[in-house]
Amino acid sequence: MLRVLDYNTKHFALIRKIALWISAILLALAAFFLYVSNVPVDAATEEMLAVLDVLAIVFACIAPFAIAVIVTYIVLQCKQRKELLKHTNKKKVHIHVFDVINFAWMAIFCLLCVYPIVYVVVGSFNQGADYAKGGVYLLPRLFTFENYKVVLENTELYHSYLVTIGRTVIGTLSALVFTSIVAYAMSRDNLKGKNFFYWANIVTMFFGGGLVPFFLVIQSIGLFDTFWVYIIPSLYSVYNMIVISSFFKSVSNELHEAAQVDGAGEFRIWWQIYMPLSKPVLATVALWLAVGHWNSYFDTMIYTNSKDLHTLQYFLLKAIQSSTMTEGLPETMMQRVSPMTISLAAIIISIIPVLFFFPFVRKNFQSGIMIGSLKG
Repeated sequence: MLRVLDYNTKHFALIRKIALWISAILLALAAFFLYVSNVPVDAATEEMLAVLDVLAIVFACIAPFAIAVIVTYIVLQCKQRKELLKHTNKKKVHIHVFDVINFAWMAIFCLLCVYPIVYVVVGSFNQGADYAKGGVYLLPRLFTFENYKVVLENTELYHSYLVTIGRTVIGTLSALVFTSIVAYAMSRDNLKGKNFFYWANIVTMFFGGGLVPFFLVIQSIGLFDTFWVYIIPSLYSVYNMIVISSFFKSVSNELHEAAQVDGAGEFRIWWQIYMPLSKPVLATVALWLAVGHWNSYFDTMIYTNSKDLHTLQYFLLKAIQSSTMTEGLPETMMQRVSPMTISLAAIIISIIPVLFFFPFVRKNFQSGIMIGSLKG
């Protein structure tokens, strides 16, 4: 227990982040269930209300411990910073007017970024007919779970989720490997025809054949209406190659020469030396690739016909544009939900994996993009 609270240990930063994240989630759940248990819930049964009351009591008991954890780690972090300041020349930190203005501006910017998500969450928990009246901005006016019930009972949602997860995982890993191989080759000075390959890549960033020729190519090579239309065309990105190649150039050439002396080939040097040393930039590019695959719907709309290949974002697009999730609902249900509130609930369900994925790569995100784009 004392090792967990010791800020001089090697893993204190990781332990602190995990503890703060878990505590924040527990506090959010406590606030949610306390709020729901004290407001009218549309179409709620006695069993549901009893479960909500129990959950509210449980999380209300957990909340003080979560607050204590947050306060403890904030105090420990302050002590750690004070101790670090003792070893520097600055004994007092001066706050300038620019710092205050910058902090205020960033706080406003953060609110502007967070509020759209809050608005969508609030709308997704509001009763459909009541939401149509307008004026729902910060809290649901008439709380309901019916929107999420309709979304979660839709079997097409789960299939599109699986398709999107599959293309995101396979597409991200394959593109990362393929692009890093090309980046490694372009980072080597002894590559024959390097200038030609470089400018051939650069030209493709500014000029393209267009949608119709690309569609004809997809159709002629047999990718149309197949799962691989999501994977193969996105295997390579010139911009990502330049970012990774710039990072590879920053790796000491002495490591490459030492590996060659030991008898290692180029492939082994790339895999066992350059890839492990490039985790920051690889994590950054992996995030770009994963978010791009997860949010993609245009390729589904153009290059597929089968419903079995519909991705999550295309499913949401159809739900928002044509209100497909309200088709076949009984009249009593249609009085409690609306196409808009159901769409908002589907949007929240779709962004949950991305929200959980980002914290794992956030540590390397800034360092990866800075080093990969500036060193060369």
